[in-house]
Amino acid sequence: SIGNFSNEPTALYVTQGKVEPREMPMFVDEAVATGLGPPSRLNLKFGLFFFDYDLDRRLDVFTANGHLEEDIQKVQESQRYEQPPHLFWNCGSDAASEFMLVPEANCGEGFSKPLVGRGASYADIDGDGDLDVLVTAVGSSPRLLRNDQSLNHHWLRVKLRGVQANRDALGAWVEAEVAGETLTRPVMPTRSYLSQAELPVTIGLGGATKVDRLTIRWPDGTRQGGAHPGNGRVVEI
Repeated sequence: SIGNFSNEPTALYVTQGKVEPREMPMFVDEAVATGLGPPSRLNLKFGLFFFDYDLDRRLDVFTANGHLEEDIQKVQESQRYEQPPHLFWNCGSDAASEFMLVPEANCGEGFSKPLVGRGASYADIDGDGDLDVLVTAVGSSPRLLRNDQSLNHHWLRVKLRGVQANRDALGAWVEAEVAGETLTRPVMPTRSYLSQAELPVTIGLGGATKVDRLTIRWPDGTRQGGAHPGNGRVVEI
């Protein structure tokens, strides 16, 4: 996904069909079809990342927004220098619109208050299992947005330590089989505009109470896996 300039919607490039080894994938922008494009058109986007903010097993989208020109409103009445961040909830592919902009009233005052957003990152700052968000801004202090969702969704956090691979396991992939679904998450901290996320991988389990199988695909191609029924904890591998 790519955050674009004001009056340009966020893009969502999706690969089409099965990609064979050594073939170049074909990408199609499905931002409009999934509902991500139209609500994102007006704002100027900087920080952008996918994360499962409500731990329902589906990846949601966050964008930090803010214009470049302080007096942009004098030129374009629809624009503001300070703009609130956007949170898009992933409703699932079976919904009429896969991504829905979460109303400001449902995000909390600290979330919806406008700022000149630039970088954005996430981490479980308070150690309660869900992911909190940090946004940097021009002309003001960073804003830490604590996630206090209380949906009773379960979670598992995986922290990798490379032995044959690099110590932080950068480039590894975590695969979790949950309720007949395989969730795949990368170990790669770089996120969007001048930002870095935490290294532990958070896997939302939704209503499931266990992970049927946890597999690590290390950067050198080796695989390590086994059953792991626990939830609500940090697993170190």
